[in-house]
Amino acid sequence: MKKIPVSCLSLILFFLFTCSCNKSKTRIKEGKIEYEISYPCLEKNHKSLMFLLPKKMVMTFNGNVYKNEFIFPTKGSELGLINDCNTKNLKLIFGLGNNNKFTSLDSSSIYYLLDDLPTYEIIDLDGRPFEYLGTSCKEIKVKSLENDSIYNIITANEIDIKDVNWCTPFNEIPNVLLDYNIKQYGMEMHLKAIKINKEYVEKDFYELEETFNYLKIKNYLSEIKTMLSIFKCND
Repeated sequence: MKKIPVSCLSLILFFLFTCSCNKSKTRIKEGKIEYEISYPCLEKNHKSLMFLLPKKMVMTFNGNVYKNEFIFPTKGSELGLINDCNTKNLKLIFGLGNNNKFTSLDSSSIYYLLDDLPTYEIIDLDGRPFEYLGTSCKEIKVKSLENDSIYNIITANEIDIKDVNWCTPFNEIPNVLLDYNIKQYGMEMHLKAIKINKEYVEKDFYELEETFNYLKIKNYLSEIKTMLSIFKCND
């Protein structure tokens, strides 16, 4: 039996160890995440309004930028956002028929949006990693400072979007949210990721169509509040 030189054995072990480490640290830099949306309070108390609301959201990401698109059951309605985490610039998008509008916020004006949303406190950040939808995840517990309710949030450890939550009430959480609740203007939504697609995404995926007209942030939020007021729900 031939002896393998110590130097060769060391080299083999080095490459095996390096490959193993690189594999475990693979980051997902581009792709799409599909979420299903439910409305806990409305489903219990106002089912007749459910047909108007989106049941799905698609998050497309690449280059530390992501776009969230809510998928409505009927054509002609649009709702979403484009978040450039590199520059901390956020565009909010709304369309109804030919009436397409957007507004822009940055880190100095984001309070216009966040001041109307509940705030949350992290109470447990040390959950053990587990696999969900083929990627490493962790569960985090947060408490709503609005009503002291406790929520469990699933976050993705391997999706590479830095400062992904800077413009959300969950800005203390560094990773992409895969399963979470959010309440906005009296309407509660539960978003749960059902599929993560690692795929090529065009560099210009976040470009806004010319059919959208700019609105000042106060005017935009006023219109959104009016629209969502019919879905306000209290347990």
